[in-house]
Amino acid sequence: MISEMDLEIVNALQINPRADWSRVGDALGLSGPTIARRWHALADQGLAWITPSPGPRYLSAGWSAFIQLSSVPGEHEALIRRLCAEPAFGTVSLVSGPHDLFVDCFASSHEELMAIVTGSFADLPGVTRREVVFVTQLYRQASEWRSGTLEPARARLMAKESAPPPPAYAPDRLDASLLEELARDGRASWAELGSASGVSPQTARRRVERFLASGYMTMRCDTSVAVQQGLREVSLSLNVPATHVDSIGRYFAGLPSCRLSAQVLGAQNLVVTLWVRDYLEVQGHERELASRAPGSAVISRQAVVRTYKRLGHLLDESGRSRGVVPLPLWREAPFCRHPCAARVAGPS
Repeated sequence: MISEMDLEIVNALQINPRADWSRVGDALGLSGPTIARRWHALADQGLAWITPSPGPRYLSAGWSAFIQLSSVPGEHEALIRRLCAEPAFGTVSLVSGPHDLFVDCFASSHEELMAIVTGSFADLPGVTRREVVFVTQLYRQASEWRSGTLEPARARLMAKESAPPPPAYAPDRLDASLLEELARDGRASWAELGSASGVSPQTARRRVERFLASGYMTMRCDTSVAVQQGLREVSLSLNVPATHVDSIGRYFAGLPSCRLSAQVLGAQNLVVTLWVRDYLEVQGHERELASRAPGSAVISRQAVVRTYKRLGHLLDESGRSRGVVPLPLWREAPFCRHPCAARVAGPS
């Protein structure tokens, strides 16, 4: 069973994933060792984990796309296994709607993403149709979603100190190595990260803090279905008039239930993911959309039936993490910068 204390610890780490245990303990009125013990119990059971996630500045250095696949029913299991084994496919979900699977894809360069889109699907079993849209701007990411378990005063105690981001730089192979280790254990100590990457703890800390402060990457606390307290995941693919797409993207981003709001290039121009308790909530958001941006159209509605992989973590039937395939967010140095880098905005 998930206790109220566990839910509060998870919420605290959603706000500040690598905060010292003593700080979490102070915010929750408990000792640091008690917090650490409870977290390790959750992590050991696969109920909660912390992992690197693309930050608001990621699109100025890397690339991302959403891929929807239809397949032959008899080939579903084989196809899902292949998708989950591929590092570039961060999340793999079985969904309702016109397609069977929803996949998000990450690449460290435009050329790499094009190679995945044009070459990776030929050998996949049972694929009958695919649709690819490229992410061009992020208004909100899943790393910004909060469960809201903590009282506001305690949540404020966990908030990170704001600071201006450092100048842009080209992440290198050491950064990539540290990210891979963080994918395996997002709470690994500086000494453990340094040892695994062949550098001192001080260097590991300096590098990690730099790429987190830069906004290229962030850390994210994810949980199994058991910890999500009955929330259901729904994605909307929208076509919004160009004069309203930014305002609507920001509208959805401001909703507590919003996990993702992203402008995309495809038949639709906005993809929104919501975590709701009742599917009827979606109709209310669609009515608000029609009011705020007349002429908008809902291209598709997808409810997640089951998630097999979430941001590199392989999930069992109950949504527990049972392994990880680190994402290839940073492969080479320097990054290939793409034309929209200068206009990419972070989540509002």
